[in-house]
Amino acid sequence: MRFAPDEEETMIRDMLDRLLRDAREGAARCDGHAPRPDPEALRHQLAELGLWGGWLPEHLGGTDGGARLLMVLARGLGGNPSHCDLIGGCVLPACLLAQSEDEQAHETVGLISTGEISVAAALLEPGKRWDLTPSSVRAEPAPGGFRLVGQKAHIPDAVGANYFVISAAEEGGVSLFLLPAETPGLSISHYPATDGSIWAMLRLDDVTLPTKARVIGPGEGLAALEHARALAGFAAAAEILGSCSAALDQTLEYLRTREQFGRPLASNQALQFRAADLHTDIEMLRSLVLGAANSLGVMPADCSPRSYSDAAAAMATALETGDRVAREAIHLHGAIGMTRELGIGYHLLRLDVIARWLGDSAHFRNLFLTANELEDVA
Repeated sequence: MRFAPDEEETMIRDMLDRLLRDAREGAARCDGHAPRPDPEALRHQLAELGLWGGWLPEHLGGTDGGARLLMVLARGLGGNPSHCDLIGGCVLPACLLAQSEDEQAHETVGLISTGEISVAAALLEPGKRWDLTPSSVRAEPAPGGFRLVGQKAHIPDAVGANYFVISAAEEGGVSLFLLPAETPGLSISHYPATDGSIWAMLRLDDVTLPTKARVIGPGEGLAALEHARALAGFAAAAEILGSCSAALDQTLEYLRTREQFGRPLASNQALQFRAADLHTDIEMLRSLVLGAANSLGVMPADCSPRSYSDAAAAMATALETGDRVAREAIHLHGAIGMTRELGIGYHLLRLDVIARWLGDSAHFRNLFLTANELEDVA
């Protein structure tokens, strides 16, 4: 198992850090918040460099970078906060459409990879938390295709989306549909999340679709959703790893420069111990994320129950470690850590949004146990 980055990964990481740092330093402050680059412009920059969808297979517009490139990209975005949602705007929709056998779906993945279009994944429903089996949204046969009714909730990266990937209950199982955003009967309502990003809810009132809009049929829909969730959870764990490292680095710099009673705070042994504990927790998380990157594949054929077990373990640990590191970072900064201008609190806000969207640590521990049971059976 390879834990150290190779020369190419190191080069991509350094290039990404420079790009994100420059984009953040060149961004204007808005409403007292720390500077954040424009997400659409940043997505296009990443796409031009072949990074946005570089983790995808070559025949789908990527560079076949796989999970390790996805880890580098997500970790970089976590360490340089922005509203450029890699998971909701690229990983989930691209992973779902990549599992389709439909040619149009594959063309859409290529357009996502190059940043030419924006696609959002509408998978969750009101009152069902993290259950991927749809019940509110139903797909019923109609002349020439299907009729969809119901509601979807907690949809990231929906602002300006050209298409939506929507899961629906159909006779025989779960199906996935690709809908243009301007489809008649589809209404979108936006709302702000705690980290300042904009999310959405969808309502489908007698939406009629042609047969070709169904990209994955009822026999394969649920398996496709579970694989996409594993890959999204892995990317979120990598993002949280980057967030933790950035929060600790910013905190250590503050402790070295902030003086009290004529001495820097870093000279306080109790604070040194707290910082050392955080460093240890982050290194444990780093090992789990790297382990998952080495076993997880972009396509289901490249995965095993062990792969999903590793991804779930990384995400469960990331949520607990991220919460601890983010809170300690705020505390070690003192009162200034509570200000929006400093921006250290954004790490905690983003973590809260991820946990409410993809699932909390208990949820991913259950997924870990389920994957281990499947591995034992296999």
